[in-house]
Amino acid sequence: MTESIRLIAEQMADRLDEPYRSNALADLKVATAEEYRDEHLFVRFDIDGYHRPEPTLAMTYPLRASVRDADGAKLSLALIADQNGRLYELEILRFDKGPVLAPDWSTFCFEQPENVIELNRQREK
Repeated sequence: MTESIRLIAEQMADRLDEPYRSNALADLKVATAEEYRDEHLFVRFDIDGYHRPEPTLAMTYPLRASVRDADGAKLSLALIADQNGRLYELEILRFDKGPVLAPDWSTFCFEQPENVIELNRQREK
């Protein structure tokens, strides 16, 4: 896991309510991560000693952030947990045409709650 990804995930986890906050921060201390790309970028966390249930059902923490991509496009960030409340992935979604290029982590900011639309859904990965 890159230091930038770890720092961003920690900043997001630190804003969660308990017990999600302490659980996510503890998971980050022992997690490794792997990137998956299509048009978007997904950073999937692997927590040392934890066996994730199959199938994995994901839930999005009620928190959003954004960064700018290398070409200036806005990227939306969401921190995701599995059905046991364990850290699962960081989604980095691009809504402009084209794939995620290179997030500019210096532009990281949290979204205001009134700008976030929650669909309150679970999905299977």
